[in-house]
Amino acid sequence: MKLISAYVLVVIIWSTTPVAIQFSQTDMHFFSAVSLRMWLSAVLSLPLLWVFRQRLVMTREALMSYVAGSVAIYAAMMTVYWGALFIPSGLISVMYGLSPMLTGLLGVWWLKERELSPLRVVALGLAFAGLVLVVSGRLTSAEGLALGEFAVRGVIGTLLSVLCFALSAVWVKKINAPVHPVVQTSGTLWVSSFFFVLTVPVLGWEIPATWDAVALSALGYLVVCGSLLAFVLYFYILQHLPTARVALITLIAPVLALIWGYLLRDERLQMTTLGGVLLLLLGLLIYQWHTRLVQWHGRIARWFLTRVTKSKQKRVRSSS
Repeated sequence: MKLISAYVLVVIIWSTTPVAIQFSQTDMHFFSAVSLRMWLSAVLSLPLLWVFRQRLVMTREALMSYVAGSVAIYAAMMTVYWGALFIPSGLISVMYGLSPMLTGLLGVWWLKERELSPLRVVALGLAFAGLVLVVSGRLTSAEGLALGEFAVRGVIGTLLSVLCFALSAVWVKKINAPVHPVVQTSGTLWVSSFFFVLTVPVLGWEIPATWDAVALSALGYLVVCGSLLAFVLYFYILQHLPTARVALITLIAPVLALIWGYLLRDERLQMTTLGGVLLLLLGLLIYQWHTRLVQWHGRIARWFLTRVTKSKQKRVRSSS
């Protein structure tokens, strides 16, 4: 029950994260927004350790696990924040649905968890075709945001973020350090914060003179829920489930994210982009449940053959 509750909470939080990211960047540079979020989350993780009566583990294995986790926080978050400047929140979450595929492919090479099948190759082709349609379509919002020249940057940034997220999940699973999820979260946040500090001279850092109430609320939500709570739950379920099963979160979240984007930011999909989204989700569904599809196909085929055989036997009996 705890595992199911944690899974559902992560789905809900991560479905709202893209739209919260965009709200938090109002009048603020993308790097300032993401680095401030992670620094605050790292500081707040210390009293969280005290609440759970844990302390940071500094063994070599634990440190490597923190570094592996930081790929999902430092690299993935920085690129998705940059991508959020050019494409809507719903599309970001839909593209994050590619994570199960990339995680599964990395798992084949690194963890030997899954094997590619012909049906999965077809699913990859469908997902890629859907992504092409998404990029070629247009998505408009109340602010007049459209997929066009600059949207390619957002797509590339988000794809890099998805790749980093998948790589981090497989790497953390590969190390399999025996640390508490809260310890893993705190250590990962502090390692990521160190990398953000090193990046300040490169990208610069600034705070707006006046804080927008919506942006401040979104930042607070991302710090408490999007970083601390979500990553504690994420590392918890990652310890108990295969990486591909955990990555299903990014398959469920896009549907909710599209709804949040429509309700909160008035994001509307045009038909071409909507078709690409549906094709992408279809490819992801086939990729994840290809074994069940084969089983269902076998059952349907056996049922059909049984019916045909019985029908023939009845005709033979009636003719005789």
